[in-house]
Amino acid sequence: MKQLLLAVFLYASVTAFGQDNPNPNPKATAAFIALVKQQDKQAIADKVNYPFRRQYPLPSINNKQEFLARYNEVFDDSLIHIIAISDPAKDWTSGGWRGISLNRGQVWLDDNGKLIGINYQTKTEAAKRAALIEADKNAIFPALRDYKQPVLAFQTEKFKVRIDDMGDRTFRYASWPVNGKTIEQPDILIADGKFVREGSGGNHYFSFENGAYTYKVEVTIIGKEKLPPTLTISKGEETILVQKGKK
Repeated sequence: MKQLLLAVFLYASVTAFGQDNPNPNPKATAAFIALVKQQDKQAIADKVNYPFRRQYPLPSINNKQEFLARYNEVFDDSLIHIIAISDPAKDWTSGGWRGISLNRGQVWLDDNGKLIGINYQTKTEAAKRAALIEADKNAIFPALRDYKQPVLAFQTEKFKVRIDDMGDRTFRYASWPVNGKTIEQPDILIADGKFVREGSGGNHYFSFENGAYTYKVEVTIIGKEKLPPTLTISKGEETILVQKGKK
C-alpha cells in the first residue's frame, strides 16, 4: 500500500484547502502535469526546487543529477497517474505563500510551477527508508533504540540533535556535543515532547520541557526558502540560545 507522508515527516498532515483558493497559475501547473504525463525526466528535474526533501532518514535530493538517479524512487506509476489525470484548475489549489497544492497537499508546486514537495512514498522509497532506519539503530546509543520511528537529526554549531517518535504522540529529544559520537550516551535526554503544527503547509515545531528550560525545534517544510531546523533554548521568558542547523 502506498503511504502519504510529508517531505520530512508523517505527522504534519495538511489541512484541506477550500474552493475559495483557486490555483493562481493554472498555465504553469498544466505545463508541469504535461511533463509528468510524458515522463520527461530531464525537464522535470529542471523544474525542481533543490534541495528536495524526503522523509527522514532518507537524504534530501540536492541537485538535478541526484534527482535523475532517484527519479524512480520518488515517482511510481500510481503517482504519475494521479498527477497526469489532475485538472490544473479544479484539483490544484492555492496554499498562499506555501505554493500550489494537489489533493490537499499530496504534491506541492511554487507559484511558478516548480516542484517543492511530494507527500507520497513509493514502495521502493519505503524499503530504502526501512534499511536506513536499521542502520540508524546500530549507530546510536543502545538505550535510544526503542523509538517507534526516527523523526529528525541535525547538527548546529555546538550540538548534534535528534528527535524520535516514541508513540502515543510523544517525542524524545537527545543531544551530544558537536564533536561527540551518537553511539555514546547523550548529554541531554528529554522525554514526553510535544509536536505542534503551524498552519496547513506542514511547518511545525517540537517542544520539550526540562526543568526550568524549554527546548524548541522548529522545522520548515514549505516556505519561500529552504531552511534548516532551528534550535531555541529558553529559561522562562528568557531566550538562552538560538542555533540553526547546518545545511
